[in-house]
Amino acid sequence: MNGEIVWYSPERAYGFVRPADGGGDIAFRLADASVDLGGVTIGMAVHYMLRHDPIGPLAVRLAPGHLADDGL
Repeated sequence: MNGEIVWYSPERAYGFVRPADGGGDIAFRLADASVDLGGVTIGMAVHYMLRHDPIGPLAVRLAPGHLADDGL
């Protein structure tokens, strides 16, 4: 999935991603990134996988940039 960072707390190392295809914001933890994201900034394009957690949906395996839509 593709999205962009819409809120991030460096002190708490978590934030929210807004999916590119619409819908509500999804929480993420920096520890769940698949690569070093460097300086996380508002508006940063990311791609991620969605995991359903007891506390709600989480964006995991975050990486910078968008992946092309391959039609799958």
